[in-house]
Amino acid sequence: MNDNNLIASVALFSELYNNEKYTNVTDILAEFIKGVVVQENKWATNSTELTYLLEKVYDFKIPESVVRTTVRNRLKDIVISKDGHYVFNTSIKKDFETLNSEFISIQNKQNTIIEQLLNYIEKLENNKITESEKQFVVENFNKYLIDNGVTDKYSKYISAFIIKNQSNINFTTNLNLIREGVILYQGIKYTADINELGKWNSELTIFLSTEHLFNSLGFNGLLYKQIFDDFYNLVREINTSSKNKSGQKLINLFYLEETKNEINYFFQTAESIHKGLTALDTSKTAMKSILNGCYNPSDIVTKRIKFESDLNSMGIHLKEFKNSIYDHPEYVVEDESIMNELKTASEDKGKYFDENLCRQFFKIFTKINYFRGGESKINFEKIGHIFITGNRFALYLAHQSKVKFEADDIPFAKDIDYITNKFWFKLKKGFSDKSSLPKSFDVVTKAQIILSSQLNQTVYQEYKKIQEQVKNGTLTKESAIEISYHLREKPNKPEEISIDNIDNSLEFLNNDSYFEDLLREKEKKEQVFQQTLRKNKELEKELQKRDTEKMRLETLEQENKKNIEKAKFVKASWKRYKKKQNFNLLYSFFVFIITLLPIIIGFILRANRRLSTWMESIGDNQIYIWLFLALILVIEIFGRSYIFNKEKVKYGWIWLTNLNNKDQRKEKISEFNNEFEMNNN
Repeated sequence: MNDNNLIASVALFSELYNNEKYTNVTDILAEFIKGVVVQENKWATNSTELTYLLEKVYDFKIPESVVRTTVRNRLKDIVISKDGHYVFNTSIKKDFETLNSEFISIQNKQNTIIEQLLNYIEKLENNKITESEKQFVVENFNKYLIDNGVTDKYSKYISAFIIKNQSNINFTTNLNLIREGVILYQGIKYTADINELGKWNSELTIFLSTEHLFNSLGFNGLLYKQIFDDFYNLVREINTSSKNKSGQKLINLFYLEETKNEINYFFQTAESIHKGLTALDTSKTAMKSILNGCYNPSDIVTKRIKFESDLNSMGIHLKEFKNSIYDHPEYVVEDESIMNELKTASEDKGKYFDENLCRQFFKIFTKINYFRGGESKINFEKIGHIFITGNRFALYLAHQSKVKFEADDIPFAKDIDYITNKFWFKLKKGFSDKSSLPKSFDVVTKAQIILSSQLNQTVYQEYKKIQEQVKNGTLTKESAIEISYHLREKPNKPEEISIDNIDNSLEFLNNDSYFEDLLREKEKKEQVFQQTLRKNKELEKELQKRDTEKMRLETLEQENKKNIEKAKFVKASWKRYKKKQNFNLLYSFFVFIITLLPIIIGFILRANRRLSTWMESIGDNQIYIWLFLALILVIEIFGRSYIFNKEKVKYGWIWLTNLNNKDQRKEKISEFNNEFEMNNN
């Protein structure tokens, strides 16, 4: 198969399908038939050769019956048909030029995207990709777009590349054209009667796996809920249409006992986690949803009852299988030799093979085979029973030829995208209204789901790893808690994968020693932090020392300034005090002299000869002089407190007695110092 041609072909098919010029898929197939006739110059041909040429030129593997129907119904005006042979009118050359031009344009766009992808991978790998490796990348990219499997290594690179460019409208439009074209191509390829499009006519019982039961009620996040709702709405549309005619649903949704047991185990584990008996694995989104809002174990029981009630209200019921699967050996899928063979093949590729899980899926496949009556080599629409799951291991087992019994058998299990695509094509829903398309058709959604699945698987493995390391003592509990914290920070819902966190997510997936490096980096940062802390402490100590010295100098300066001001204040105060006291002393002398003045006058009158002679000359009249002086003396003695200021006299004499008293002076200066301190506090 030339996947490059197929990719361009399906993209062109989708682009033409969105063109109003064409009314249905057979109109577009007719254009491709005309294209191979012109390109291969086969103007006279038959349906067998046309079928071969469609595969040769466009890599389309179309049933010959569909080719015959298309030529007969859509090309009858330009084809002469006789005895199974067709002769085409050469006028179709004009149409071929347009078709071929669009085909080449699409190839060029895809080559540009592939070149960008190769550059992106080289940048991530930091290494030049060899030519053989480039071819391998291109093959993986093509398989990725047509849902035909891809290696884990390149699926994460391709998914990251798509998410990085999701805001580029032209980029996503070109890739989504391929996705939509694949749906159309596979619809034609696996449809027995192309004229039956527009309705679903057969009964189909679909058994839902555990993850789809959780998805139906939003336990695994918004994106998975939207994908399930897209599928569920198509089921309802088919059933609504069929009820109008037959009164019975054509599509029935069930789940098996094995799935119920897994659901019960989930809720029991949730109770153990709530009680602290089991650690929460954050890669299990549904488990976190169960625990969310539950404050008591009884809340989990209530949520379990509501879960089953909600499923019933959606028409999703338990399908009991009353007999043992081994009662019908002709339908038993389980086989030890097949399981051992598959295990060996997986381990040779370095992949873990879970025998217990394999047996569980084999039991489910046996029940599906029983319900089918052992008939799987028929058209999908007539298959009657199918198990849908997102579990990669289950899908791997289901598609093994030895498990299916025959290579051409319809597998016992398919993913939900496959069923949604089938319904969408069969009902002729179209792609013109992009807002109404199922979420799973979007290439960005596919990228988010793949990366989310890989991240959750890696997180799960890391949890197991740290539990073992703690148990054997190679990892401390503190480091385990640190790693667990980082694991909880990883996006585990598809809708959480974005341009903002894609680089970190890819680094986590690529680095096997991610957390060892993280712990080493943390230890290194801790060492740098401690060194910085020590330097900061030393610097702080030095600054404190400088600040202390600065404060000491400022204090000394302030104290000196204060002392100078104090000295000035004391000096001025002492000067004022001394002046005041000297004045008091003079006043005291003045009072003393005034008081003694009559006595002094009397003494002078007696001591001075001339005055004494004069006094004798006036005779008895001198008595009046002595009486006057005596009166003055009496008045001064007894009325001095009213005539003179006692306080000034008192302090004047005190000052006189302490003129040479140094202690008195110190005491007064001390008072002035205290007064200064009180005034400045």
